[in-house]
Amino acid sequence: MFKLKRLNEDGFTFIGSLFELFILMAFLPLIVIFFSLMIHVDKQTDAGNAEWHLFSYELQSYLTKVDSIEVINSGSGIRIMQEEVEYDIELYGNMLRKQKFRQGHEVMATKLKSCSFRLNGTNLMVFAVFANGRTAEAEYVYTHAEK
Repeated sequence: MFKLKRLNEDGFTFIGSLFELFILMAFLPLIVIFFSLMIHVDKQTDAGNAEWHLFSYELQSYLTKVDSIEVINSGSGIRIMQEEVEYDIELYGNMLRKQKFRQGHEVMATKLKSCSFRLNGTNLMVFAVFANGRTAEAEYVYTHAEK
């Protein structure tokens, strides 16, 4: 006669499903941490953010040994006299530009909706609103040239 071969009847077990659930629960926090880290990295590598930091660094270099500094254009720019050289840094359209002796046009930051400068003692405050709605502000301490 024919012999019937016995099949493996291990199948789906409660213990097996608990083990799989435990593995899933162990990896889910890692997935959440990974995606939150990627969001943070994406914000830090944003071109607009990097451009703002470069502008901030460059502006700081003009604020040492200042002969005079004044706010111009109703607060949308500043005029810096440094070693008998006049620099204007101002909002022009949707960008911040720098001019030397009110000539030329060097772009310092782009994609701005508005930017305002304010002096308070020896502090300069800059408030910027970007075209995408993001805001940035910075505060600088400037030093006067020795006479």
